[in-house]
Amino acid sequence: MYRVSKPLIVGILASALVLSGTAQAQTATTTTSSTTTSTSTTLLPHPFSPDTRACIKDARQAYRHCPGTKDDCLKAFQAAYAKCFAGTAGEKCATKCQTNESKCVAAVPTTRKTCRKTCRTTRKNDTRACKRIPDGDNIWASGDQGCLTTAALTFKVCKFQCSEAKAVCHTNFKFCIADCPNQ
Repeated sequence: MYRVSKPLIVGILASALVLSGTAQAQTATTTTSSTTTSTSTTLLPHPFSPDTRACIKDARQAYRHCPGTKDDCLKAFQAAYAKCFAGTAGEKCATKCQTNESKCVAAVPTTRKTCRKTCRTTRKNDTRACKRIPDGDNIWASGDQGCLTTAALTFKVCKFQCSEAKAVCHTNFKFCIADCPNQ
């Protein structure tokens, strides 16, 4: 009998969760001609125009070589970054995206703590439920052990998702800033 290792299962499930998020960044294109119809999925193009991209590059370069304190340099970078977008609407949009990202990153420790607590509570409830399976009941493939293995795997996947809280903030920023008008 083949036995799949828990790290392999966690990796497969985590990959499925991560890759399912990339489907949001795709658009379907349908081409119709007089004889055939075809559908293809393509990734959206880079969100920045050449002028905006160059401005952002300059802002990052200035930030790297900033002689001031870390906080002063960060404020100067954020202001310069926001000005890389078209007009006041673009600047307001970029500022809003930066503010949301900063708040999200600042809340990561609290988010992780709450998330991990939820994972532990769920594991406790799942384990308790597994112990209530009557002898001889085969609702799970291998009875109690299958249920306990599923509960343990669910807990590991939950903890992995909690550890990705900061990455979620950065991903949300990328999607937010892509909607801001370019120069």
